[in-house]
Amino acid sequence: MTTKLTAICLTKNEDDIIAQTLQYATRHCDRIFVIDNGSTDDTWNVVQAIAKRHPQIIPFEQTLLPYDDALRARVYNEIHGELSDDDWWMILDSDEFLAEDPRPLMQEAMAAGADVIRSWQIQFYFTEKDFEEWEAGRDRRDRPIFERRHYYLINWQEPRLFRNRRLRPWDSDTNNTVPDGSHRVLHRRILNRHYQFRDPEQMEKRLRLRFGHNSFKAHVRSTDWRSVVRNSSHLNYHHDGAVWEFSARGVGYYYYKSLVNLARGKLAGANGRLRRALGTR
Repeated sequence: MTTKLTAICLTKNEDDIIAQTLQYATRHCDRIFVIDNGSTDDTWNVVQAIAKRHPQIIPFEQTLLPYDDALRARVYNEIHGELSDDDWWMILDSDEFLAEDPRPLMQEAMAAGADVIRSWQIQFYFTEKDFEEWEAGRDRRDRPIFERRHYYLINWQEPRLFRNRRLRPWDSDTNNTVPDGSHRVLHRRILNRHYQFRDPEQMEKRLRLRFGHNSFKAHVRSTDWRSVVRNSSHLNYHHDGAVWEFSARGVGYYYYKSLVNLARGKLAGANGRLRRALGTR
């Protein structure tokens, strides 16, 4: 029996890239369920149009609910009973493209008894060189994003694939990124391209959408697109066929932020226990 891979894509105001993302994902995924949580641009119309050309793309729902990882549970809980315990799910952000075939890693994970595969995020940035191209009118949205953005760092990890459990629903109240009980992580990581900063218009729209939101307050501190422009000399450059490069700057950043987040979590937990002990909470 062929192992199935089902993707869940949450999207909002990504009409400049969502078609590329979904079309690319069809090469790996048997089905791709899309939830739009309140787009005010043409995103939902683009999703519906591309779904007519690719039947494995399914416009699942348009909702006004705020962004929450647990929104994916709405799809999972409706579909997981149709799948076997050998099938897998993919978390697909609307500006991401897997940089390798996931199926060998899925097979490796099952052989190792793992049920989660994390990604190394290949984060592409908008640089001063990209700004020069954009200002000169040479950076057009009708070109594929792979041709437009070349400067990157591999500097983050996130869960991206998890195994289906036919008899176990996803408790959306826990706000977990993956279903409860999915905790055995494969030691290898899958490489995943992430194009969150594409051009000044999109960057400003992205920052304004996320500024002040609890889920993004640690990452978005300004609505000015210039605040996220990077110096190209601090980044790696990618061209077709090149090997992805890890750098001390990128990997060091990930582990530093992981330790900071761990310390903050422990401090918050200790503070909560102290409050309960003092009867102030």
